[in-house]
Amino acid sequence: MLKRSGFKRPVLERVRTVHVPIPVDQRRGSMARVEAPAAPIAKFEYVRSRALLDAIKALPCQHCGAAGPSDPAHSNQGAHGKGKGVKSSDVFTAALCRHHHNEIDQGSKLSQDERVTLWTNAWRRTVRELVKRGTWPLEIEIPDIRSMN
Repeated sequence: MLKRSGFKRPVLERVRTVHVPIPVDQRRGSMARVEAPAAPIAKFEYVRSRALLDAIKALPCQHCGAAGPSDPAHSNQGAHGKGKGVKSSDVFTAALCRHHHNEIDQGSKLSQDERVTLWTNAWRRTVRELVKRGTWPLEIEIPDIRSMN
């Protein structure tokens, strides 16, 4: 038969705590008083246009000059409306051959900065070429290509 140990657990005495509210001027974080509500974040305005994508497909590659039809390469930058599972706006689409489109999206030879530069230059050329040919859809505002990086 096993003998019980002589050691007993100590009995802890519970101490009751009293809730003292924190003065408003000393509150921080989520308890702090908000003086003015935050400004709402503007929702991104997406443009979806089959006419614009068809006009882009008719162009040659705006990086290497390979004859069309080219791939409409949407921007991969969040500033252009790119998100998880969401393509950027059709306004931010460059005419690239399949090789350069794949190099920007899945390739490993270019750094992120090189990809952005390649896409941005091709996008500027695409917009200029569509405006020059008169194939930019009239219902879509022409973006300011000078304001891009």
